[in-house]
Amino acid sequence: MIRTGSERALGLVDFSLFPHLEREDMPDTSLANIEKWAAGLSVPAYAIDDQTAIKVVDGTVEVVSEGHWKLFTPSPGAS
Repeated sequence: MIRTGSERALGLVDFSLFPHLEREDMPDTSLANIEKWAAGLSVPAYAIDDQTAIKVVDGTVEVVSEGHWKLFTPSPGAS
């Protein structure tokens, strides 16, 4: 799986986002693949399915979900 671009969501928030978690027609979106991707990040990362949204108001992050999601926190040595 190849991911390109900034890990900081255009610099608007202090986390990264991986949408479409575990979507059947998108095999790269398995939790195992997303976990490998998130391991190299220096910021927290949310993996969210299609029934989940991230709401940010005044710097406070809220997960709004009727589905599945997971928050990955960066490893101390992540780049």
